[in-house]
Amino acid sequence: MKTYKHLFEKITSFENLLRAAKQAQKGKKMKHNVSEFNFGLEGEILKLQDELRTQAYRPGQYKHFYVKDPKRRLISAAPYRDRVLHHAFCNVIEPLFDRTFIYDSYACRIGKGTHKAINRCQRFVKASKYVLQCDIKKYFPSIDYKILLSIITRKIRDKKVIWLAELIINSMANKTGIPIGNLTSQFFANLYLNELDYFVKFVLVEKHYLRYMDDFLIFGNDKKHLHKVKEEIAQFLGSALKLNLHPEKTTVLPVNLGVDFCGFRIFKYFRKLRKSNLALFKRRTKKMQRDFSKWKITLKEVSDSIKAWIAHASWGDTYRLREKVMKNLVFSRNLF
Repeated sequence: MKTYKHLFEKITSFENLLRAAKQAQKGKKMKHNVSEFNFGLEGEILKLQDELRTQAYRPGQYKHFYVKDPKRRLISAAPYRDRVLHHAFCNVIEPLFDRTFIYDSYACRIGKGTHKAINRCQRFVKASKYVLQCDIKKYFPSIDYKILLSIITRKIRDKKVIWLAELIINSMANKTGIPIGNLTSQFFANLYLNELDYFVKFVLVEKHYLRYMDDFLIFGNDKKHLHKVKEEIAQFLGSALKLNLHPEKTTVLPVNLGVDFCGFRIFKYFRKLRKSNLALFKRRTKKMQRDFSKWKITLKEVSDSIKAWIAHASWGDTYRLREKVMKNLVFSRNLF
């Protein structure tokens, strides 16, 4: 395995930190903490750079809040300057690992994403009789720090990068779990399950396998074989990664019942939008209607959000559904 040194200088270069600041502010320029950082941008970057290079840098306190998406999740948001650092870290480190990821890993990767995952899933549905549908129980809260760091250090030999990775990982108080809501968390979570990808593809030698974060599918024509694969995966996850399969969301099913994946129920020749996705969109639009009426959000923000949902929903056979939803959607301002 190729290993890398002398990466810390690249992470902490002024050019990379400036690029990271521009990445972190996308869609957030009007927020107070962002505008405050941008007001003295060059000075803030030089200060962050100095703290990193002298190893005086310490992460700030997270802000915690819950969202329903569609189930209730605890989101932990790092301070803005820490989010700038997260982008700087991922700009340099993520590409080194991404090139080692398997083809059928689709979450949080350039050139991949939900829509390519959906297309690939449907291709496997057409070629198979059964699917082993898997979900990991409480995935983000269960990631083990020591195992995660051992995965990173196999490839990264730059001691200062390891110091920084440890700081980011240990910025939460517990010894297990990484916060939902950070760019680094998405990267670390994807990296952690790359171990599973290699086990399934190169030890179990399963051809029809794909994963989107902690949701993964294995297709085949032998039901008993897939049940055996499920037991082997459960054993591997427990021993190698200290993870457990979700007992209620891990099952072997005939593909003609449809396969739940990435917000759709996927059949051989059509796709249905999951009811939970539609319900979530309706809750979001109601909140947008309230915020728009009180002048809290702009028309562009409303338009961008609706266009994003339409673009996602259009990957299914949803023309009539979209027409019905849009027909009843009204936004108005309070004048007094």
